[in-house]
Amino acid sequence: MKRTILLLGSLVLACGPAASNDAWVADVDGVKIPAAELRRLVDQRLEDSPDASRDDVVTDELNRLVSEQVVLNYAAKAGVSVSEAEVAKRLRELHGEEWKDDDPRYRDAVRREMIADRIALIELAPRAQVPESALRAYFEEHRAEYMQPEKAQVRQIVVAERAKAESLLAPLASGADFAALAREHSLAPEAPAGGELPPFARGELPEAFDRVFELAPGQISAAIESPYGFHIFLLERKLPAREPSFDELRDKVEMELAQRNLEELRREWLRGLRKSAEIQPNERLLETLR
Repeated sequence: MKRTILLLGSLVLACGPAASNDAWVADVDGVKIPAAELRRLVDQRLEDSPDASRDDVVTDELNRLVSEQVVLNYAAKAGVSVSEAEVAKRLRELHGEEWKDDDPRYRDAVRREMIADRIALIELAPRAQVPESALRAYFEEHRAEYMQPEKAQVRQIVVAERAKAESLLAPLASGADFAALAREHSLAPEAPAGGELPPFARGELPEAFDRVFELAPGQISAAIESPYGFHIFLLERKLPAREPSFDELRDKVEMELAQRNLEELRREWLRGLRKSAEIQPNERLLETLR
């Protein structure tokens, strides 16, 4: 399989016999989950969703933490880890090169997620391969969903004021070079490229952009207002709707089916890990949180 996608979610777990230590909310194979961490997550959830049931939130967050710890314990036994350099690289991918890490709890959460993803990928990816015949059958069954709609290839000039936009229409009507005026006057980020946008279909961009489908190739629009300012569009060409072949979409289909398989395998795998784990909730402390 060329590529796989693994999306690790939470698994609701039933808890075992009660314990008595007030410092933790659950013990998972000897690893204690701090009460402070559960309390923090519960408070955060309730702040975001004040109408949620506190009891439900406590249960959800506890189950998520227990599920995560079961997987992390398994990864530790298998010798799977993630280096600080790998965490730093992941954080840069998520937030950009200039991002500064101010919260060690967030860095640790990313590290734990990476470990869980890695061990699950090692365990499950070989079993998630999809036969070629299944890929083709799925493509044929969902062929209509892969249709590519008509798209427009345009250039645009964006300015802050209508008067400025309308002042540019006269030279454009007289044959001025659209790309040159875009480079000189447009406020949009693609101005250095002469205002050229990637092809787009109806509905993919704000409503103002759909007006270009009313134009003929080579035609220039009037000044059109949007939340970004006032636009002048040049429709360069329309790309007709088309139906891609299986060969063009094979990798996409494979990823979709692999993701579906991995989600099913993940649930089964976590149930198995849960069954073999020893989980003790601290019922006395949990009662104070509910």
